Amino acid sequence: MAVIWLAPIKHGQAAENGQEIFLDNCAACHTIGKGKLVGPDLAGVTSRREAGWLKRQINDPEGLIAEKDPIAMQLLKEADNVPMPGPELSDADVVAVIAYLKSTEKQADVAVGLPSQYMPTLLISILVLIGLTLIGLKVGNKKVDVR
Repeated sequence: MAVIWLAPIKHGQAAENGQEIFLDNCAACHTIGKGKLVGPDLAGVTSRREAGWLKRQINDPEGLIAEKDPIAMQLLKEADNVPMPGPELSDADVVAVIAYLKSTEKQADVAVGLPSQYMPTLLISILVLIGLTLIGLKVGNKKVDVR
């Protein structure tokens, strides 16, 4: 593995460059916090995946599929077996895209709450608990004759 020296870039500058690269190369298939398109929504991806894996997925998605990487295989299945094309970015561009994705997570952390898909289950659970409590109070309220 060759070691590539990258000139130091301020994190904010890398994120700005990464945003431009993302919009030019990735936004046709991916969103950040707006749901799945062809590829998965990338909100929070840098906290779910290791940086080395992300770099490899961006640069060589076909290689991960050829190796039967379990995450890459699951992503391929979720994309109806449409593989991600390699965008042919430089290592510096990949680092910038990952910096941009990280910068979006700080914004997304504030908006993270209970996913809307869990709301029906949560409401039903609360109603069941209230119902069981009321039944328990009714049944448990027996008059006992103490002599």
